[in-house]
Amino acid sequence: MTKMLDVSKNVISKYTAEEVYKEALAWAKEYDTELAKMLENKEYSLKVLGIERGNSKPRKDIAKWSDLKNAIIYMYEFDKNKTNFEYQKITDKDEIAKIVNLYFEKYYHENDDKQTWFDKMKDLAEELGYSREVKEYKASPEAYKGHVGDISTVLRVTLTGRCQTPDLYEIMQVLGSEECLRRI
Repeated sequence: MTKMLDVSKNVISKYTAEEVYKEALAWAKEYDTELAKMLENKEYSLKVLGIERGNSKPRKDIAKWSDLKNAIIYMYEFDKNKTNFEYQKITDKDEIAKIVNLYFEKYYHENDDKQTWFDKMKDLAEELGYSREVKEYKASPEAYKGHVGDISTVLRVTLTGRCQTPDLYEIMQVLGSEECLRRI
């Protein structure tokens, strides 16, 4: 029997991806066959479970094994025909399409490191009339359509169907260019 997590301390945030995989798979085989099936590809699952793990602020969105499927399902299943995504601030479909298309046509390169990736997000924001920095936007909101965070939210929702996820750069690295392009 797999050990139970102490939810009050959120012990899982301290687990390695390998530990999460092992414990979650054992739990899923007994209680959630759909999750167990998702985890069959160990190599991919370790990458998914490794997102934001092992850094100074590890993810804390999984407090118990029954939380796991909902926390990661978008990495395994994605309905690109879904039309009711909540993009938050940017809602104009033409603007969303412009952001996504320009990003993948001009700025996206799967081998970029995280800083290069973020710098390109800022370049995209600036090219489209958004502020490169949130501070800059807050100082003069009338001068911009929004800020780089609004741009990244459009990409996040387009690729995951969610407004809130762990690190978008890491998600894109795990998905890979072929899957990112399929999702758009």
